[in-house]
Amino acid sequence: MYAVIGGAGEVGLHIAHSLYDEGYNLAIVDKDPKACERAEALDALVVQGNAASPAKLEEAGIASAELFIGVTGSDEINMVACGIAHLKGCKTIARINSLDYIDEPIATKKFAFIGIDVAVCPELLAAIKMARMLTMPSLLDTDVFARGKIQIIESTVNNKSSINGQTLKHIPLPPRCNLVAIFRREEVIIPRGTDKLLAGDRVVVALGDPRGMPEIKRLFGTGEQTRSLDMIEKIMVVGATRIGMHLARLLEKEVNIVLIDEDEERCKMASERLLSSLVIHGSGTDEGVLLEEGISNVDAFIATTNSEEINILSCILAKQYGAKKTIALVDRPELKNMLEGIGIDIAISPRLATVAGILQHVHRAEMLSLSVLHKGEARIVELKVSAQSKIAGKKLKRTNFPKNTLVGAIVRKGNVIIPGGEDIVNVGDSLIVFARTDTIPKLVKLF
Repeated sequence: MYAVIGGAGEVGLHIAHSLYDEGYNLAIVDKDPKACERAEALDALVVQGNAASPAKLEEAGIASAELFIGVTGSDEINMVACGIAHLKGCKTIARINSLDYIDEPIATKKFAFIGIDVAVCPELLAAIKMARMLTMPSLLDTDVFARGKIQIIESTVNNKSSINGQTLKHIPLPPRCNLVAIFRREEVIIPRGTDKLLAGDRVVVALGDPRGMPEIKRLFGTGEQTRSLDMIEKIMVVGATRIGMHLARLLEKEVNIVLIDEDEERCKMASERLLSSLVIHGSGTDEGVLLEEGISNVDAFIATTNSEEINILSCILAKQYGAKKTIALVDRPELKNMLEGIGIDIAISPRLATVAGILQHVHRAEMLSLSVLHKGEARIVELKVSAQSKIAGKKLKRTNFPKNTLVGAIVRKGNVIIPGGEDIVNVGDSLIVFARTDTIPKLVKLF
């Protein structure tokens, strides 16, 4: 497979690394000389120039490509480049930031008339992820699969947890629940019954019954209750950015929102566009402003400014003054794990969310959804079993799944099955699979 990527920024390079690991041949187009220099580290053809230039796309080999991904910093360049690539027969995926163009996180039909098969909006993906995390106290990350039937939960083994030091086969997980991965420092572990959990391990769990959530939280020693939005009274958002505004619009009908921004014009715009949120002109790092607006009483403090440093600092301050939960927007995905260890409850990277959204649509139709984990080194994928699948009709123990993969759950006609080796894979089943990134090409071929 040959793919051309327009844009050698963080998202473009992250996607390039992922596709390279999956066996793709690549070309990358970017007009920034420094970005092109960074891209040279990859085994890829690098073309310096405008990604929307027909000549530069020809130089990148667009006529031979099956896939084009436009992730430059310009929506218009991404859209024009996709249109050109579409005319050459490529499947096309575009990153589109502006809410003037897009009003949903992932659009699969809206832009077909201009040659874009899939459009992904980082801001909307990040805002929706933040809203979802509000109901999950103390969990590091959460995602949903199989149309909400399966919840993927990432949490940390607490020092005082009853499971600290226990082998997996002795841990009483709730029904329809499977522990699918362990991240120990830089190591990715496919768990077996004899593996032992240690304090500090980040653990990924697939849960097929929401009634098991209290038990999951008890096992990990958080002592907190899972909450619905109607149990959350007040949220403070710093930054009337596109993400901050979308988050406020998502939540203001159900929760009291205080939105703080230091730019007077943005405050005026926010006041005009939001229905019931309280908009305050001030700095999210000003202790006086935070105290005056009742920081000690907020259920969640969310920093969504365009400054990573301000987001981090304001969350640390908010936590010191009593905010129950803090969520920081960060530019660099590599900071995520570090920040979650210094008092910031959750760090969310729009770039990682964008990478996951794009990679989900790179693969064949059998891949229904995908989540990127552990700095991109691991994935959780939902795959549909077709009549042509090599594993259809076989017992799991007889299937030839690649090493470093684990089937966490089977969804069959709306029912969740935590599988064993004797379970048979049927046509129409959806399998939730944890896999190291480098195993994805072999995994997809089975379906």
